[in-house]
Amino acid sequence: MDTPVLDMLYTYARLEGERWHMPGHKGLRPPGGDFLDWAYDVTEIGPMDETPNPVQLSERLMAESYGAERTWYSVAGATLPVMAAILAANPPGSTLWVDRTCHRSVLGALTIGGYHVRWLYPAFVRAGIMLPLEEFPEDFQGASGLVLTRPTYDGLARDNAEVIERAHHQGLTVIVDEAHGSHWQGRHYPISALRQGADLIAHGVHKTEGSLTQTGLLHLQGKRVSPAEVERWWKILGTSSPSYLLLGALDRLQWERRQPEYARRWERLGERAEELWNTLEQRGHHVLQPWAKRQGLSVDPARLTLLGPGKMIQERIGSWGEMEKVTPGSGTFFLSPDQDPAALLEALDGISFPTAAQELDRVSFPRLRTAMTVRETWSRKARRLPLAEARGHVVKEALTPYPPGIPVAVPGEVLTDEMIAWLQWWSATATGPIQGLTMEEGRQWVWVTEA
Repeated sequence: MDTPVLDMLYTYARLEGERWHMPGHKGLRPPGGDFLDWAYDVTEIGPMDETPNPVQLSERLMAESYGAERTWYSVAGATLPVMAAILAANPPGSTLWVDRTCHRSVLGALTIGGYHVRWLYPAFVRAGIMLPLEEFPEDFQGASGLVLTRPTYDGLARDNAEVIERAHHQGLTVIVDEAHGSHWQGRHYPISALRQGADLIAHGVHKTEGSLTQTGLLHLQGKRVSPAEVERWWKILGTSSPSYLLLGALDRLQWERRQPEYARRWERLGERAEELWNTLEQRGHHVLQPWAKRQGLSVDPARLTLLGPGKMIQERIGSWGEMEKVTPGSGTFFLSPDQDPAALLEALDGISFPTAAQELDRVSFPRLRTAMTVRETWSRKARRLPLAEARGHVVKEALTPYPPGIPVAVPGEVLTDEMIAWLQWWSATATGPIQGLTMEEGRQWVWVTEA
């Protein structure tokens, strides 16, 4: 196996003699610690002083597997790649066009960089699902960068090649948070932003592939962003003590990606997933993904979203297993090549969900006025108010339903009656929390800035 990091760990773990490192790096198994090989939990050891070192060699192999010019390994999921990409590609204080379906990690970059934002809003359907962006300005002038999120949490995407080319022509850098699309290849899957011309692309490989939680990637291509600038921000934002267990997982993944069977496994999943969608529709279920394909969208077969009351779907499935995401009008399952879809068919046999078709009706998503930048909000003092009494106040902390982790109210925006009603609706009908809201004394509370 061409796995530089794992080879280094394997060799080091079998050296004789004591390790006089800090306790976490001694390679000793603590009581009850038999769930992993602690010998692989190392600090920076001899081979890492070489140039190129084993991690750099593995990153080169990963870049080759994607067709990227440069790839960095993240042990902080896709959060580090997204933040480092935005900060490396855009001067502090400049203006960015940002997809409103952005993950909250984007807000971290907006805070550090002090950026001004022009939001791009997607369509929203009654189920509580955002669709891919379809409306872009003709004129991007006056901005330094464009930040897109692709695909949606439910695996839906549009072809952004023309938008990326237009943004480049007007002098913008283009960053794509493709955290959920690291596995895309072959005829069943959307085309990656790597092939559509984006400058920096973030992947959260633990979301879709056989890699440990907290593993992610950042890919660079083209000359618009300096690799040295990415390195600078990587050192500022990332840990100086990365987990070699996580780096080893990424090394194993780059080897797997270069095996012929890898592509065949994902191809088989694509075929089985489409058969599953069709079977469910024939049984009377309303499934988001085939509907989206009929609307002309690209769709990831590793996603399956049933439409209907989300809490009811979760209750019916509860005895069979756990879903990835529940919204007021849907339940989403993530599929993988190693999981048999037949089990899901069996779980759904004889079950139906009411009024599911109505969940695809488009509804107005509340848009808030920006009173100050995210950075300016950070320095303001805060106080808590009952949500029902917060109309007209400036949000201090992002309000983010989990999943999908997309902020619906961003620091610096002014709360309206419409947004308060939306948050109350989501809380009453979905199952996940809204980060930024707390429940005390039977009321929801929100952080706002002081006047």
